[in-house]
Amino acid sequence: MRVLFAEEQSGESDPVTAETFADASDRTVEIEGWHERADGSVFWATLTLSPLGDEQSRGFTAISQDTTEIKEYERMLERQNDRLKEFTDIIAHDLQTPLQIIDGRLTLYHETGNDEHIESIDETVDRMARLVDDLLRGARRGDVLTDPGPADLEPIVESAWDGATHASDATLRYEGVPSVSTDPDRLHELFENLFCNAVEHGGKDVTVHVAPLETGFYVEDDGPGIPAGIRDQVFDHGVTTSEDGNGYGLSIVRTIANAHGWDVSVTESDDGGARFSVTGIEFVE
Repeated sequence: MRVLFAEEQSGESDPVTAETFADASDRTVEIEGWHERADGSVFWATLTLSPLGDEQSRGFTAISQDTTEIKEYERMLERQNDRLKEFTDIIAHDLQTPLQIIDGRLTLYHETGNDEHIESIDETVDRMARLVDDLLRGARRGDVLTDPGPADLEPIVESAWDGATHASDATLRYEGVPSVSTDPDRLHELFENLFCNAVEHGGKDVTVHVAPLETGFYVEDDGPGIPAGIRDQVFDHGVTTSEDGNGYGLSIVRTIANAHGWDVSVTESDDGGARFSVTGIEFVE
């Protein structure tokens, strides 16, 4: 029976053991795994063992049915479900900040009657609509920008800062970064997630510094930083170093950077905090 299974493919020992035959002595049992053909090729199959004869002359029938297509379909569904979960997580995460802004502005409007708060709500609602459209496009077409254009970073950084730190005493230090080819809404989303991450981990009075690099820019803070042992993991979906964090913000940052064809990495800042470097950028003259 051992030749029916491709041990190197399954990564496990032979699934047909003495215990398996004992189970099949009075009933039919099924085992799924990689099977091996006479030519050495393998396929995913269901092996059905059924008892034959009596207790004195016990035998078994073994029928192996190729279910490779079914297995591949199941794997495709798993990947789709994982992608759907990631997509819904990102939407839920990135809509939290603008919803908080709307809630705060409504409170201020009721208190002051100042129309500038309504104007801010209108702008935030428009940005939410663009964000949802962009995420839907990304889900349909993949994480690639389809129509980037030149953009000045300063207003994008300032808008993202206002959205991410509206309820904190954080300080922003910005040094001019040359214009880049981008989707402004996606770049806004990148900065907003980095700023939210700084406030979440560095505290409401954290200082954040944005400055240019030779082929990009960096965002660093004076918070507690990220332990060296997990820096390679913080961009993975769902990974967080905070008890209250959800681990989506930095995953979104990497997705947006990759959609631009850029790279993002994290090291330690001069003040011992976190420094995120976005590189591989060709600045717009």
